Amino acid sequence: MLIVRARRSDGTVELNLSLEAGLALVADPKALVWFDIDEQSLPEIDTVSAGLSLNHLTVEDLKHRGQRGKLEQFDGYSVLVMHSVGYDPVVPRLEEHELDAVIGPNWILTGRDPHLVALLPGEDLEVRLPSMIASDAGYLLYAIADRVVDSLFPVLDQMLDDVDDIEDRVILHPDNALLERIFAMKRNGVTLRKLISPHLEIFTRFTSPAYGIVSSEHMIYFRDVHDHLIRLFEIVDSYRELMTGALEVHLATVNNQLSDVMKRLTVLTAMFLPLTFITGAFGMNMVQSPVWTDPAFWIIGSGMVAISVGQCVYFRNRGWA
Repeated sequence: MLIVRARRSDGTVELNLSLEAGLALVADPKALVWFDIDEQSLPEIDTVSAGLSLNHLTVEDLKHRGQRGKLEQFDGYSVLVMHSVGYDPVVPRLEEHELDAVIGPNWILTGRDPHLVALLPGEDLEVRLPSMIASDAGYLLYAIADRVVDSLFPVLDQMLDDVDDIEDRVILHPDNALLERIFAMKRNGVTLRKLISPHLEIFTRFTSPAYGIVSSEHMIYFRDVHDHLIRLFEIVDSYRELMTGALEVHLATVNNQLSDVMKRLTVLTAMFLPLTFITGAFGMNMVQSPVWTDPAFWIIGSGMVAISVGQCVYFRNRGWA
């Protein structure tokens, strides 16, 4: 699905133009046009790309997801690749959502993953649209990037809530299912760090006058996005450290439980050693039959009970049982 939004040179805002009308507005340097396309709409990508005279490499990027975050400059436009994520806490699993933005002098083309929440048409986006396209392409790019970056914070909040749950369960109910969940959450941390880290370099370039990608008046906005990315990066690192700590606590708890079981089995074995010796030495030496009619049976039996009770008392006093 292709949505064309625009601000005309007279300041009027159009939120649902035809492709032909949008391409015609691109010829007006005082207008601003935003072509927003779902990357599953391959025929529409070809049509828009032809109308904007995009390089075939750019068209390829728009059609194929799975790219690393990057910022490239071509003749007459720049290409920005960003990522957001969705989170399924049940599995738990991260889903990568890619955004490809092509930035021209007075237009922006966004090719987005159909599940990219930050740019899905809806009430929240419709409310903000007039302010997003009120200025120029640089400000619109900031507004888009800011929404994508900010959409990561709720995901991290969910992941940190899961960490809290893991930390509670790792003490009370450590088991193999919990260990699998810890490893899955550690993989999520690695994935998220891999997705976010390229963005730090990208937005450092945006805030540098030497690259000349955005005007000086808009650099302050991109510095704000860069600050948000640093916060995200720090939260992801904290998350990874917490998951490493949870894994270590889980393994330590399992080892402690194993040690406790081994200690109890050792105590039980130690209790049976003297009893085995006594029964081996005297078990076949009863004079009368059946054996319980022999007084020696009761004497030996009482001695064995007394030894067992004495061992229990001794082991408990030593803290071994």
